[in-house]
Amino acid sequence: MVKTPLRFIVGMILCLLAATISACAPPGPRPETPALIVTKIPADYTRPIPTSSIPDLIPNLSCKQVSDCAFAYRTDRCCPCGEIYNLEQVEDTRILRYVDEPEGHRYRKWRTPRLPCPGVMCAPCFAPPFGLVCDAGTCRGAQTWQEILSACDPDIEKGKWCRITAADTAFQAGENDQAVAICADVQGASTYGTPDSEECLLNLACTLKEKDPLASAAFCREHMHEQLSTCLNEAGEALSHSDVEEGLALCSEIVIKNTNDRNQQDACFHNIAMLVAPKDLEYAKSICEMISERVEECKETAVRQP
Repeated sequence: MVKTPLRFIVGMILCLLAATISACAPPGPRPETPALIVTKIPADYTRPIPTSSIPDLIPNLSCKQVSDCAFAYRTDRCCPCGEIYNLEQVEDTRILRYVDEPEGHRYRKWRTPRLPCPGVMCAPCFAPPFGLVCDAGTCRGAQTWQEILSACDPDIEKGKWCRITAADTAFQAGENDQAVAICADVQGASTYGTPDSEECLLNLACTLKEKDPLASAAFCREHMHEQLSTCLNEAGEALSHSDVEEGLALCSEIVIKNTNDRNQQDACFHNIAMLVAPKDLEYAKSICEMISERVEECKETAVRQP
């Protein structure tokens, strides 16, 4: 027979007595749970913007010649865009790098690594200037057609849009003959074989049509050849906003020499029909009759115009 230790028996008795006393004792007051306080946010509340620890950097724009100017960006910011700086400032400031950094370029001082910005979606930067100018001791972007043209890359493809921009700048300044001359010097052709010089002229006509579609059409007739049908199509559609009959006359003026000419004329009639449809559906359907093909499709589309 196994003997139970006296110490164990006494411990069990004491535990039973403690449990009995606890069960019989009246319950004490429970501590109250603190109430949840909800504060209404005022309507004019604005979330405070956290202050940035990024030090400010004021661009130094001083120069003696154009080679003293540079276009650079900051490596200590998310979504950096290029700015104009003095070249010495770029070389001496570790958080600056050239936008068009020469291959293998060695800076005067080591560069701060680019700030990692995971999950950040950056908006596009503004188009950089086509060239830089040292004007009265201050660096700035090229503005006049002469300044832009002098900065254009001699390479035909790389310098194309620079020359087109120079032509557009001259045209905006009222120097139409100069603009046409610049377009004539634009070399190269698109994948469809259209000369880039005609694309340049078409760009000038598009600029003009916003103010005077008839003047744009006259410009087309005087200067355009392969893109004449496209030019008249766009001028006709622009003119139809103020005079539908005159717009249709420009559409009819397109001479059909190839498939593109036919497509441009059909597009001209179609677009004017869609413009007219909300006000006069029957008139719009009659314009659809002028299209060479897909006449019924044009009419059905006109019916669905709001």
